[in-house]
Amino acid sequence: MNHNQLSIFSDNNPLEISSAVNSSLENSISYMDVKNTIPVDLPNGAYISLDRLSPLKVYSLGFQPAKTIPEIPYWFLQKYTSKGEVILEPFAGSGTSIIEALKLERNVVWLDNNPLSQLICRVKTTRLPLTDILEESYKIVEDTNIDKTAINSVDFSNKDFWFQKPVQEGLEIIKDRIFSSKPAYQSILLLAFASTVRKCSDMNDGMILAARRSSVKEIPTRTRADVFKYFKYYIDKIIEALAEWYKLDWDNSYVREVSSQDARNLDGDWLCDAVVTSPPYINAIDYVWASKFELHWLDFVKNNQERLDLYSKEIGTERISSSDYKHLGQTGYKYLDNLIAEIFTGEKYQASKGQNQLRARVVYKYFMDMKQHFYSCYYKLKAGGHYCFAVGDVSRICGVDIPVADSLSEFAATIGFKEVFRFHLLLKNRKLNIPRNVNWAGTIKHDTIVVLQKY
Repeated sequence: MNHNQLSIFSDNNPLEISSAVNSSLENSISYMDVKNTIPVDLPNGAYISLDRLSPLKVYSLGFQPAKTIPEIPYWFLQKYTSKGEVILEPFAGSGTSIIEALKLERNVVWLDNNPLSQLICRVKTTRLPLTDILEESYKIVEDTNIDKTAINSVDFSNKDFWFQKPVQEGLEIIKDRIFSSKPAYQSILLLAFASTVRKCSDMNDGMILAARRSSVKEIPTRTRADVFKYFKYYIDKIIEALAEWYKLDWDNSYVREVSSQDARNLDGDWLCDAVVTSPPYINAIDYVWASKFELHWLDFVKNNQERLDLYSKEIGTERISSSDYKHLGQTGYKYLDNLIAEIFTGEKYQASKGQNQLRARVVYKYFMDMKQHFYSCYYKLKAGGHYCFAVGDVSRICGVDIPVADSLSEFAATIGFKEVFRFHLLLKNRKLNIPRNVNWAGTIKHDTIVVLQKY
């Protein structure tokens, strides 16, 4: 029995997030060893180590760094919700919580700021004619040399550095053929295309962010035929995963997408019984940068500026003007504001010019954005309803330890939530393959899962 969650499309390297945990505390913790699922009668405040079963293949569809694991939303939904209730997932990512809710016959309302995540979630929540789409994919990849010339529809910085010319030509041909196919087929075809884009780029396998490195593995010379080969490979994998998913009894009419796609401003005439999510990690993953190639090649953004504008709307964004980050932000919470001031002044660690001030503003804006998110959720959540979030317990930023879970719980309490439960999950083999300065960034040891209740 395989106990690891393997991804067939995204990075196979597990994730490391910038943070720190006291090693002596780590050694003193007594863990409950849990197999397969998290028990609903788990003691409050428990530390657990989870031995997992292999999940459905559908979870691995699409590139999404720092995916949550399905055992967390499954535990919450079993313990705090009932069949037929409405569940909100405000940071949908690759749709893990949505899948768990559908499996348990809950209705789902979801959103995500990233267009690639939106595509992934739409594919996973819509029953589509798989045989017809598979046949359409065969038409797309046949006669790869018919198109002697390829248009140049995509423009972003360093495109020629990351994509060999024959690869660009192959991708342009496939994209043109996808957009000429039936609209109902295009979501699955585009998801396979997105995986092909990442695979055929000159990033090394497992790289999350497109950044030049001092040491990289040699990239093979690729042809148009290679692009078509990988596209066919990913189509086959997606069809296989969805066919398995379709065997389960779930109804896509139970799914609703929020039009605003902004977790700080939830729109629409609806209420929910519960919220379950894994919000962005602070100061860790630039999700827009991580999906840069896919966003451009799928025409989700038209140019560099549109991509940067999208990034600026993320909760936890580092795209902040110098006129803003030169000023010390005040959240109104004394303990957190003292920590932000330590980052700002470089009391624990002096980063390069302007970085202490920027990081301080990132932390300030993250918590203020999350506070606005809690407000919005509070008014969409029915009285007595529960909100569950899973987040890294502590983040170290410029040498300063930020108690993320505790701070979020405190912010939520000022709005009208009360914490009713929490536990800590030991993270195993989570490594982020981007350079880290060990003087001010460490490794998160746990995810903390917190359950709030609206009073």
